Amino acid sequence: MKSALIRTLAEESIAQFNADDSHLAVVKENIKWYSSINMMYGALPAEPLPPLPATANGPIDPRAAEAEDKRRQLEAGPAEAAKPEPETLPSLQALLEENRYAPFDVARNVANQVRAIVAITGYLPEAASLKRSYIASLNAIQKTSIPCKEEIVVSFHNPVLQEELRREGLISYAQQQYYSPDEEQHIAGRISDALSFIKAVDERLHDAIQSMLGAIVCVRREGSSGTVSSMVGLIWLNPNPSWTMLDFAENIVHEYIHNTIFLADLVEKIFITPHWYAPDDGLVVSAIKKYPRGVNIAFHSLYVAIGLAIFMANAKQLGRAEQLTSGLRETMRGLKEKSERFLSGFGHQLLERVDVYAPAHA
Repeated sequence: MKSALIRTLAEESIAQFNADDSHLAVVKENIKWYSSINMMYGALPAEPLPPLPATANGPIDPRAAEAEDKRRQLEAGPAEAAKPEPETLPSLQALLEENRYAPFDVARNVANQVRAIVAITGYLPEAASLKRSYIASLNAIQKTSIPCKEEIVVSFHNPVLQEELRREGLISYAQQQYYSPDEEQHIAGRISDALSFIKAVDERLHDAIQSMLGAIVCVRREGSSGTVSSMVGLIWLNPNPSWTMLDFAENIVHEYIHNTIFLADLVEKIFITPHWYAPDDGLVVSAIKKYPRGVNIAFHSLYVAIGLAIFMANAKQLGRAEQLTSGLRETMRGLKEKSERFLSGFGHQLLERVDVYAPAHA
């Protein structure tokens, strides 16, 4: 492992786990729950879902969740330009300085990697091979084939990964997935430049991204970038020709944040309902896309917007940082109203930790 920081944090987490593994049984139960609601094609047998919160509009069909989400987006129409709140930026920066923003808390994420490895495999990893053990553990539980090297693998033509993306419904045979050789060379160069830029802005963040992501798959599909809870450790990008190096950097950080939330949910349990569970009386306006979505997705959007605002401010991109503050207040308010029904105690704590609008934090 190249990063001395990650190796040191891994050594500390492994030593702590050796000294006290009393929480391992809880982590295993959380992983079973996560697998049941997120990994349709995973290795673990499905656990029966507990009773879900009652809804005003009857049972929710998970097969219709994506179509319902698109319907709500169309009904909402083009997002109105919400007013940015630049005065919020110092409070967001304080979240980072006070270790209240979990996705950028590198020690916490490394500890979660160690917990996941031990709970899945039964063995403590070697600090020097933390990433390899982590991605291998995820592949085992997800039935995926995410590649792993010291540096993130940029993939254009991996037929096994392509098939797994199809299995998860993320691409289809009808779509043209591939880029031309010239496009591939350009994209790979931009990704390398973006990772170097992230390192220049925040070396700890860069090392954490390298430690947690096995691959960036570049594929033509709907949407510019993404990740999914059943393929943790992988992100995909679909850059258009107008993307700058800064666009690549933003999208990589964006999807990394999702991965940290997936990992925290895997080992500590954030949500008490599946991601597709989005009844009409349980919707919250997304801080990113600005239309009503399920609580799980809205929670992700809040954390992504906060993290990107912090990163962009530190990268001296204040205009973009200010834009990212525009949806935070409404999303935070909606999540706090719904948290008792949809978030675990730990999930509620994560929400409270980043509530910069609460009197104690303002």
